[in-house]
Amino acid sequence: MVVGRTEGQPPLRLYLDKESGLLLRLVRYAETPLGRNPTQIDYADYRDANGVKVPFRWTLARPGNRFTIQVEQLQQSVPVDDAKFAPPPPPPAAAPKLSTP
Repeated sequence: MVVGRTEGQPPLRLYLDKESGLLLRLVRYAETPLGRNPTQIDYADYRDANGVKVPFRWTLARPGNRFTIQVEQLQQSVPVDDAKFAPPPPPPAAAPKLSTP
């Protein structure tokens, strides 16, 4: 286990596989009005993606909530058209309101 600390922030705990060194679990905390709330993320189903081991299943658990993200397909370094990053056009001007006497 590796513990990361930043001044004024709750610690971050990283659990690594002893043999492979792959990240198995991340536990982080968020300060809330109700106290420190944990989020645990478990990483599994590591597969090779262009020479990089990537977890294809993430299970997130928070107090009262748990869900899993399953990656079906992964593509890395795929070209993306610059137009995808252009800001959207401004909204049309609102029609003037008619006043009634």
